[in-house]
Amino acid sequence: MLRRGLPIILATLLSRPLGYVRVAIQAWLFGASAAMDAFVLAFSVPSMLQVVLLTGPLSGVLVPTLTAYRQDRAAFNRLFSCLMTWCLLAGMGIAGLAAWGAPWLMRLAGPGLATDTHVIAAVLFQLMLPMLVLQALLSVCKGALNAVEHYGAPEYAGAVFNLVMIAMPLALASRYGIVSLALGAALGALLQLLLQWPFLTRHAIVYRPRLRLDTEVRGLFRLAQGAFLSTVVAPLNALIDRALASLLFPGAIAALNYAFLLFMLPASLCVVPLSTVLLTDLATLYHQGDMAQVRRRTRSALGLLLLLTLPIALVGVWLAEPLTRLVYEYGRFHAADTQLTAQAVRAYLLGLPLYGASHLLQRCFYATHDTMTPALVSVGALVLNIVSDVVLMRWYSHWGIALATTVVLGATTVALALLFQRRCTQLEQRPAGGGIAGLDGPGEVA
Repeated sequence: MLRRGLPIILATLLSRPLGYVRVAIQAWLFGASAAMDAFVLAFSVPSMLQVVLLTGPLSGVLVPTLTAYRQDRAAFNRLFSCLMTWCLLAGMGIAGLAAWGAPWLMRLAGPGLATDTHVIAAVLFQLMLPMLVLQALLSVCKGALNAVEHYGAPEYAGAVFNLVMIAMPLALASRYGIVSLALGAALGALLQLLLQWPFLTRHAIVYRPRLRLDTEVRGLFRLAQGAFLSTVVAPLNALIDRALASLLFPGAIAALNYAFLLFMLPASLCVVPLSTVLLTDLATLYHQGDMAQVRRRTRSALGLLLLLTLPIALVGVWLAEPLTRLVYEYGRFHAADTQLTAQAVRAYLLGLPLYGASHLLQRCFYATHDTMTPALVSVGALVLNIVSDVVLMRWYSHWGIALATTVVLGATTVALALLFQRRCTQLEQRPAGGGIAGLDGPGEVA
């Protein structure tokens, strides 16, 4: 699994340092300021909309569904083309509505921000709306390439995005200020998508505009109903976190954002490669009806994940402040900003092993064509996150919000582990010919 996930690890090793250069430049140019609060808010909402309404419901079920058609390239391409066409049309429609309601969305996302910050955020949001369409299409391309066991190109897209986001503010910030970041985000999303096309062609994955909903497409949409609920929760949790942070002090949103980006480096290196490869493996084993091997492969992946993440989490908590200072403390990012960000980094890193385990277990459910169980767990996690945020922010200010995330991850991991164990047992006890591959509906709850 590590060998096959190596392209993802290498792409992450290239992309993440570039990401921190990107964020360090943002910190140098704009600091933890109200303008940066506006950008973080505006940047997060298009991503949330495309994840919730487009890529989220499909990303977890694309690979399990496409894997079944890997040997039938004509059916594979029909499904790919239909998804690309519908994502394009749906993305354009959602972007149009979001552009019209931009001022209202920004007030809803950051209720505690000043009026002039809301105005800036609305303008930035409208400039970055092309990301909504382009990243949705990128997600479909990634699912298709992962299904044929090509993992590199979708991950290297992140490096392309970061390079553009580095170049644009350096070139344009003196003239356009914070707007240069929004222009860079839109251009970077376009280049990410264009990067995928040569690799799709190499694997004989061909796009032709297609609106007809064939049987395989309707089956995927049934699975996506449960996946929709699961994917709604993460961006909603992030939106709630930012909304509550906006009630604390100017720069609280930015401090949490800077901290979360540091947290995502080890998460991307350890968690994403394993869960990406495991999803393809388990989907193949599930279609073969080998549930005993599904169980063994899951246990092996969880053990490897904990072996990698536990030491990293402990060292990261210990070195949070010097690491934050090294990455961010330049220009308008001062020592006080470092202290605020490091507090949140420690709280996030405590949950790194839990983040990895919950992320991996959710993919295990998707691989076995059960999208409703993790959806129901996610709904419970959303409620717990709101309660934990309100309680812990009263005691620990902004880093209480980060600590609440760790609490929620712990509860989610325990619930998913127990339920997946039960699901595997039930599937193993099905009579021969009972049709593991026939468990295609989202109602197959453990």
